[in-house]
Amino acid sequence: MFRMHEKKLGIAVVVGLLLGLVLLRTTGGEREATGIERYTQALLAPLQKGATIVTDQIGALGQSVVNYKQIKEENEALRRENGELRRLNSQLTQYQLENLRLRDLLAFKQEKEKNLQLLGARVIARDPESWFNAVTIDRGSEDGVAPGMVLINNDGVIGHVTSVNPRSAHVLLIIDKEGPVPGMLQTTREPGIVEARNDVNSQLQMIHLRRDAAVQEGQLVITSGLGAIYPRGLRIGYITGSEPEPNGLTKRAMIRPAVDFQRLEEVFVIQKVISQEGEG
Repeated sequence: MFRMHEKKLGIAVVVGLLLGLVLLRTTGGEREATGIERYTQALLAPLQKGATIVTDQIGALGQSVVNYKQIKEENEALRRENGELRRLNSQLTQYQLENLRLRDLLAFKQEKEKNLQLLGARVIARDPESWFNAVTIDRGSEDGVAPGMVLINNDGVIGHVTSVNPRSAHVLLIIDKEGPVPGMLQTTREPGIVEARNDVNSQLQMIHLRRDAAVQEGQLVITSGLGAIYPRGLRIGYITGSEPEPNGLTKRAMIRPAVDFQRLEEVFVIQKVISQEGEG
């Protein structure tokens, strides 16, 4: 045990002497190294190189930590900026679509002004329990709106006013079962009654057509002007098919509405019919 300790102590002394020689060599003036110094330097060179590598790696690791934090912060900033750009792009797209829609409505109003006196309005409410029945608009008696007035947009006929308040009005849609419309085929003038289908929401049918009436898919159905509410020539929808009615004497035609009732926004109230010359 004592010999081993003595051996370790001797090794430590030798290493200390060697280090002392190296230090003496590095701090001294310019002179030629002795053999022992050269041997010591050669012996310690790998240790010095290893220490330098470790020091460099520690420095690089520290720099990597700094770079990672900086990159993370930059990524967060870019992510926030990207989210803001997406929001602005979505908002711009919405404005563009609204602008196009309003331009179409303005062009439609100008086209119809010679036949109809129109008042612009917006849909402001729908009853969740009667989504396919009625809507509320932001125009009322203060704007000259009265029960019985018909609503349209640039696609076609929507419905008619059933009740009014000073600043709003309730509108029954033509796709409601209680809102039948006198109609006719535009090309053949074949008359019939347009009403809501019982089997499909938001779809229409034209009933009481003659059994031999010429009905073709794609034909346009318009209001006939019969009755006291709807003026003649307003677009109702397009024929998608036909079949005999149960009585065997007449047939019915299925109709796809011209108006998208799921996306009602801007509408027109017909306040006065000047003439009924225009159709479609």
